[in-house]
Amino acid sequence: MGTRAVLAALAVLTVTAAAMPMAAIAADDAPAIQASVTATPIPGGTFFTAALQDLGDSGYREGEYALELSGAQVYEYVGETTEVVASPAPPSPAGAYRSRMIVRLPVDPGDFNGRVLVEMMNTTTTVDLDVAWEQAHEYLMREGWGYVGITVQQTGLDALTRFRPQPDRYTELGLNLMTPEAAPISLYGLRDPSLAWDLTSAVGRLVMAQAADGPFDGYAVRSTYLTGQSQMAGYAVTYINAIHPRDQIFDGFLVAYRGTRATNLGFVAPQAGSAPVGTSTSVAQRRIGAGGTPVINLQTESDPLDLPGGGDEAVWRDDASTPTDRFRLWEVAGSSHNDRWGSQQALDILSRDYGLPFTPACDWVAPTGINDFPMRFAWHAALEALASWHETDEAPALAPRIMRDNGAIVRDARGNARGGIRLPPADVPVATRGPISTGGLFCNLTGYQKPFPRKVVKARYPKKSEYVDEVRQAGRADARSGVLLIEDAAELVRLARRGPVADGQTIRDY
Repeated sequence: MGTRAVLAALAVLTVTAAAMPMAAIAADDAPAIQASVTATPIPGGTFFTAALQDLGDSGYREGEYALELSGAQVYEYVGETTEVVASPAPPSPAGAYRSRMIVRLPVDPGDFNGRVLVEMMNTTTTVDLDVAWEQAHEYLMREGWGYVGITVQQTGLDALTRFRPQPDRYTELGLNLMTPEAAPISLYGLRDPSLAWDLTSAVGRLVMAQAADGPFDGYAVRSTYLTGQSQMAGYAVTYINAIHPRDQIFDGFLVAYRGTRATNLGFVAPQAGSAPVGTSTSVAQRRIGAGGTPVINLQTESDPLDLPGGGDEAVWRDDASTPTDRFRLWEVAGSSHNDRWGSQQALDILSRDYGLPFTPACDWVAPTGINDFPMRFAWHAALEALASWHETDEAPALAPRIMRDNGAIVRDARGNARGGIRLPPADVPVATRGPISTGGLFCNLTGYQKPFPRKVVKARYPKKSEYVDEVRQAGRADARSGVLLIEDAAELVRLARRGPVADGQTIRDY
């Protein structure tokens, strides 16, 4: 199918603003309008943010789809509550609202476990990054999940036109999420979140519909879970609080690495040349509450980036296991907002797809390198716990919080954090790990890792076998508590067999 055929297949649907009155939507009201998307395959197997892994080796395939959004609305909060006012989305000066999504599935529908993870892809770098896939692809493919990545910002769509391997792949698709208010603002307008909410809900409906000839035709979808990381964690918080009570699409939410704010429902113009200040600042709008739908908030030592303390009641809220409030906050000691595992994959995508002309000057080598704490294993456990919570009503572990004193993380004599979820690298340490590092661009978010001196390692673990045994015991304890999967505990033991000195270095044979 050529580009023009793709365009012909995408029906242009217009919603007139005058056709629908504005209405306040309470949490228990059924929506009067449901947005929908038409998904059309974009031909060619090479696309922006395609998987770095050889999917065929794991029995997986992937495809990219152009999405046309119809029946979209825009939203405003009612004061400082989570109640919203909805109105039809105004026609865009750039034409119909269109975006794109990535779908990854087992080749054989019989290998599909019925679960689908939907990710609002992160565009902090101005390029779509599939952070959840980067962190959790081993688990997702091992267990047979489906994966959907959505471009929810115009900045991500603009980057597609600079796709290095195939510059003309996206130029005639009319991809557009620009509202009239945001369109004239050249920089900040690209971050307009107005259409993200109905786009995300519509994709969720598309996944569950399993329509004939659609991306999920022949796949028995039984549950969907929404995730967002960092900037997109703010989107996820807003979606949970404002949109989920209305749409009731997703069966659970994994909010990863969130800050103290929630994303605006609509566009906020810059003032005096400064970046927009979020309007979603009330406790109600920032405190995650999904009305009984399971939520796990997965945090690193770095998060929230803009507040080191533990006193914000909207962020450090209590865990809950009631029919109307199911929430867990998992803070992982030793971790950082970006780690070596995720950072390397992000750089590989930026280099392959965007032609990144340089490598950030982060310190990647010993004696002090960027943090390589295996946060991906916490992602694996959180996703499994979230799905089990929905499917069996078995609540995940209540995890201890990272210890803080007047906002500052309490650290031991070697500089490592106390408290929190302590995977084997935290409980059987061979290095000092911290959440913030030096360097330009995003280097500060990669944290740092400084191996213990050899004499300290030798005194602590006189024999390699003793170190391996401690890692094994710590992994078993974590697996019993539900914060580490048994397969990942075994992988940590495999790595530990190289010895504690090698385990502390920053260059690892992942």
